[in-house]
Amino acid sequence: MVTIKTYDPSMQEAIEKCYKTCLDALGWEYHPEDRHNDMVNIEEVYMRRGCFWCLFHGDEIIGMAAARCIDEKNNIVELKRLYVLPQYHGNGYGDYLFTNALDYVRAQGYKAVRLDTQLDRAASLHLIEKHQFRRIEQYNDNEFAELFFELKL
Repeated sequence: MVTIKTYDPSMQEAIEKCYKTCLDALGWEYHPEDRHNDMVNIEEVYMRRGCFWCLFHGDEIIGMAAARCIDEKNNIVELKRLYVLPQYHGNGYGDYLFTNALDYVRAQGYKAVRLDTQLDRAASLHLIEKHQFRRIEQYNDNEFAELFFELKL
């Protein structure tokens, strides 16, 4: 059985380990000093204007997702850092995290949700399509993103 828990600082080391494992599986390097700085500053980056969740299998963190407000005036939130450890792929856990994040966003009264991804991220693209996001123009400065999406709430 899996459970979703909201970030607590005591989870930090396990979160970074899980995140690095997910990146390693994709052939990407973990750069906590710059590109992935948000992962070592979860409290500041996500918990003040959003939320960060961890997916647990027993006592082990096996996935994560985050939401943060990127436009207070227009009430827009961005979904970030949706990852599940490779050995748990194919069990619906990504959708479980994604749905949890969308439920949070709706409950907070946001007007729109945005996210970015890459062309080769089939699982991400499946979730984006399933939840009826529409493609939009680039809205951020993520040099690694190739596709940008929005869901009006």
